[in-house]
Amino acid sequence: MKRPKVIYITGFRQHAGKTITALGLIGLLQKKCPPEELGYMKPVGQELVPLEDGTMIDKDARILQEFSGIPDLDPRVVSPVRLGSGFTKEFLDSPNRKAEEEKLTRKVLDSLEALSHKKIIVAEGTGHPGVGGIVGLSNARVAEILSAEVVFLSGGGIGKALDMLEVDLHYFMCQGVNVRGVVFNKLIPSKIDQVRHYITEELLQERFPFFTPPIRILGFLPMVEDLSKPTMHLLSTIFPGTLAIGDVNREEWHRPCGKIIIITQDKDHLHPDHYLSDRALYLIGAGSPDRVALIVEAHQKAGKPIGGFILTCGDTTPLEDRTVLTLEQEHIPAIYVPLDTATVREKIEDVYENPKLQIQDIGKVTKIQELFEEYFFWDLFCETMDI
Repeated sequence: MKRPKVIYITGFRQHAGKTITALGLIGLLQKKCPPEELGYMKPVGQELVPLEDGTMIDKDARILQEFSGIPDLDPRVVSPVRLGSGFTKEFLDSPNRKAEEEKLTRKVLDSLEALSHKKIIVAEGTGHPGVGGIVGLSNARVAEILSAEVVFLSGGGIGKALDMLEVDLHYFMCQGVNVRGVVFNKLIPSKIDQVRHYITEELLQERFPFFTPPIRILGFLPMVEDLSKPTMHLLSTIFPGTLAIGDVNREEWHRPCGKIIIITQDKDHLHPDHYLSDRALYLIGAGSPDRVALIVEAHQKAGKPIGGFILTCGDTTPLEDRTVLTLEQEHIPAIYVPLDTATVREKIEDVYENPKLQIQDIGKVTKIQELFEEYFFWDLFCETMDI
């Protein structure tokens, strides 16, 4: 039986857009073959979530199970190696690390064998190219094990992107792995034409002549605002001791938030009209019922929805009943956290900078499909991969 063609998606760092690319690519591949002939793998995973039976599997495998349209995707099968907390220490403490490496490699091959009836498999890497190398399963090594065609996700910019490619593509070359194509992802929309002008296939083939066949550029994808914004449901999960105000299953909790606005003025000096913004995320002290009411009223008058409130300083400030009543009556998502505003701001900004697709983000899947329909070089991809 003919073995499946494996497309391995890897990138320059964590949060490069590998899961989104896997979803977008699988959506496009359904033009070529029915969903049951497509497969997905997350050979090495780091961020684990429990299934209903308690089995820990990679989070991205669970997301693809939910959204890919592949009818028989079993996350237990397609997430063979799970590098949870303490895994590296246990590996280094092993008296026979070579044998452990071989066991892990066997798990990846067993997963591939379980998908041998598929026509095309999209495999998703983890983190930057070297992640997993300590256990013998770097992204380059996994691609080699799978005999995969590698698609590499680069970041934006011109000099920065080329500098990172200089390191990352040489890493794959040193590992003897051929990178077939590069996708430039999360570009500032107004800069796409400029990036395309300076970063050409001719330039990449000149800089990286060791790839045979020559490396191709498979797309210049813009940053899509809503894809890079977290929902209140996600934010409610990242702080210990969080109290959610309202029903987290309501639609409002699953809409991407807008810009972060920190309110420090007291009630008498607050001019909420100055801070109006669609789906704004407000950070404000928990003991602020009057200020919360002013902001809500201003948004109602302007007809602009609020993304949510994060009520800070819960370790020192009790939550006012009036605040809860205002937010619940208007169905505005809010969380009460036991941390100071500065700490909360730092964690929130990190989430905004490094967004991760969530299992609840069904509204984003359509945007992903539209993004790949417009900006991914589908015909060139099919030609390059001989699909």
